[in-house]
Amino acid sequence: MDLKTRELLTLCIISALGGAEGQVKAHVQGNVNVGNDKETLITAITHCLPYIGFPRTLNALASVNEIIPEN
Repeated sequence: MDLKTRELLTLCIISALGGAEGQVKAHVQGNVNVGNDKETLITAITHCLPYIGFPRTLNALASVNEIIPEN
């Protein structure tokens, strides 16, 4: 598995745990560092919504928006 995919999966799994916003933010930055863009992160997290629930999805998306601000 390549590094970009592994980091994206790690972000989704940590988002599913809940209560780990610090780690979510760190892995958002990690995803940026390995070349995943904001759209990719938002898409992956949004696809997790039915499995992790709306509150955890919103928390993860808020972390993405905090770490990667709008242009």
